[in-house]
Amino acid sequence: MVKTGLFLIFFRLLFTVLSASLVYMQPLFVFVTCGSLLVGTFGALKQIRIKRFIAYASISQVGFIFIGLSCGSLDGLISSILYLFLYVLMSVLFFSFLLKTESIIYGKNMTYFTDFYSVENIDQKEIKSLLIVLMSMSGVPPLGGFVGKILLYFSAFDTRLD
Repeated sequence: MVKTGLFLIFFRLLFTVLSASLVYMQPLFVFVTCGSLLVGTFGALKQIRIKRFIAYASISQVGFIFIGLSCGSLDGLISSILYLFLYVLMSVLFFSFLLKTESIIYGKNMTYFTDFYSVENIDQKEIKSLLIVLMSMSGVPPLGGFVGKILLYFSAFDTRLD
């Protein structure tokens, strides 16, 4: 009981300090957000290796997290933390699938997107769960990634830039 109260006091103090300093840092956060979204999106377009694609997609996801942080509100912070939790969960699930699967043709781990041609010999339940994970990472409704992104957008729309 006491630990929970101390945690809430620490969280409120941290949020107060961050929101007070955000007045000066908000233009920088907005710039970092736009830069991260652009670099991550356009960098991922030309990738043929799976892990490099996921790395650029992660750069783009950091931009989404900074959308919530640049709001300077408690709603933005909570939606950023929720989105971070959902994206980490989806990334762990995706990489566990990649590490578990081997290319049937070459007998090694999947490296390129063309190695997905050999997944037809894998269990259909695993393929469906991979599809759900990938769709959630991309933000397709009504999955978790969409909920996280829509909460970030709502908190950004409620914030005005000074």
